[in-house]
Amino acid sequence: MQTRLQMTFTKPQNVNTSGKKVFLNASQNTDGNTAKMAKELFGNEKYTQINLSEYNIPQVGQGDGDYQKVFDQLKGAKVIVIGTPVYWSNMSGYLKTFMDHMNINSELKGADLYTIVQGADSDQSAAIQSTYGSLNRIARRFELNFVGVGSNNSDMKVLHNQLVGE
Repeated sequence: MQTRLQMTFTKPQNVNTSGKKVFLNASQNTDGNTAKMAKELFGNEKYTQINLSEYNIPQVGQGDGDYQKVFDQLKGAKVIVIGTPVYWSNMSGYLKTFMDHMNINSELKGADLYTIVQGADSDQSAAIQSTYGSLNRIARRFELNFVGVGSNNSDMKVLHNQLVGE
């Protein structure tokens, strides 16, 4: 018997902040659907986009590559949006490989975490559940405030309203 994962979220702590905002794009397409959804989520808010496809982050055990360059760009962020397309019912390899390199520390503590999980399938529930499970663990270990997951345009509006405090 399979049980469904219960998703729990927290209220954003960094609402309507002028602090650093970062979008970690785990898609092979730097301006594809995942990036477009991030633009909807951020609205007029200024943010930095990091495209994992532009960095060399090898599998664990094969060196760190550019991992630290990417992680350093996340440090000090008040808002972190992680976006991934769905490949074979799960997050992209770019995101999984990046996460595999993460070591527990307090350098992201207190940031609000928003997640975009998007794909072509009309039912993204399995991918959302799987991605949520992994990122929820990251959020707990790094003391991030996991605000929500979105997979479509209406979700982006809800998340945007949380981001700006509407």
